[in-house]
Amino acid sequence: MPPVDDPFRTADACLKLIPDDVKIRLVDMHCEATSEKYAMGWHLAGRVSAVVGSHTHVQTADERILEGRTAYITDVGMTGSYAGVIGMEKNQILERFTKFPARRAEHATGDVWICAVVIEINEETGKAEKITRLRLEHQE
Repeated sequence: MPPVDDPFRTADACLKLIPDDVKIRLVDMHCEATSEKYAMGWHLAGRVSAVVGSHTHVQTADERILEGRTAYITDVGMTGSYAGVIGMEKNQILERFTKFPARRAEHATGDVWICAVVIEINEETGKAEKITRLRLEHQE
């Protein structure tokens, strides 16, 4: 990875740029480590409306309201095909792990899910009131 700034310091700097009258503030913490996502949730608790994680493609079951009324989930999950491996064609991914040289995998099709969260936020205060995990599976 190229050298990057500390995401916690960067989040603090970004919050300083948002005018005080902007009450609803959503943060997408796009990273691999669940511990880093959780830490960012606690770091921003009470200062943003929600911290939602992404990147791992697997929806977590840890949605909650943190101190200061900040909604949190470690990973919202993926919208796409669950017939493969994180949205990619399963046989091609298996080939990538078991053969050399690896080839680029194509998107999987079928068994499509929509993963998301619904967050209720008080418009006047910017504080989260409720977070609900959502998973819709395509029915044929």
